[in-house]
Amino acid sequence: MRNLVFLFLIGLFFSTGIHAQYKPKKSKKQFYGNQRLQKPLYRWVTGDYAKHGIQFSFGPTYTFTSNKAREGEFRIESENLGADSIIRYSQEAKSRIGVFAELGMVHITRKPRKIIHYYDWGIGFKLYGGREASASKFYDNRDTLIGGIDGEGKFYNGYLYGRFSAHNVFQINPNFFLDNALGVNFDYAIMNGNMAYDGFRAPVEQKFQGDFLAQLHYSLGLGIKPRADKGFFFVPSVEIPFLGIHEWNGGSAAINWFSSKYHPAMLKLKFVWLFKRDPERCPPVEINVIDKRHMEEQKNK
Repeated sequence: MRNLVFLFLIGLFFSTGIHAQYKPKKSKKQFYGNQRLQKPLYRWVTGDYAKHGIQFSFGPTYTFTSNKAREGEFRIESENLGADSIIRYSQEAKSRIGVFAELGMVHITRKPRKIIHYYDWGIGFKLYGGREASASKFYDNRDTLIGGIDGEGKFYNGYLYGRFSAHNVFQINPNFFLDNALGVNFDYAIMNGNMAYDGFRAPVEQKFQGDFLAQLHYSLGLGIKPRADKGFFFVPSVEIPFLGIHEWNGGSAAINWFSSKYHPAMLKLKFVWLFKRDPERCPPVEINVIDKRHMEEQKNK
């Protein structure tokens, strides 16, 4: 959660700083952040490229877990007097690496905006996994260790998902920009993971996530344009769900499995190719405010 708060603070910083993009600098020597001296995304739609394109994303997934093991004990009562026993257990959630891939589209805003510069969406498949290790020790009624046994549960859940995100861009120079995004994703499990333990499992409460997930997510990345005047760019980024809408677990975006919680994250590499404009298609005529007002006055006469 500390890492998530840190990402939010960075995103908030650059989102508030984006207003500086649209204020002309007093001197062109101030190159950093000066949009007039660069080729930001929204300027591409007035060139050889359309405001729409294809995006393809892929990368690894990861599940963050608590660093602390959960410990407890319970008593096994016997019908024979003085023959009760105690089981003391320790459970710890572990992370597992998965994969994802998606295909979708990008839509750049036609006019410069102060907050949102482009939208994108995608449909894909992602694999989240985790494991839970359990160690149990048996004691007699005199608290003497009798023996111990371990157990472990592993799972991978495969989700078919759809995603929509709104992006804010802060241009650093003609080839690099910071990319912040807020979005929503809807996941449906088409591959359910293992629910059984290998070995002994302490008899504690378990909870398994339902098939359908709805979450809000945040991503932060660095956009790279190899050639500033071309309609291709790619964005390595980190995407983390921060609010779980369905199923509702107090707003937590974690995946519940066995007796543990697994917080998902995606390390994403997104490639974007904007469509070429039709050279035979005439661009729309732009009318300024004064001309528009004059045309309305002439029309009303």
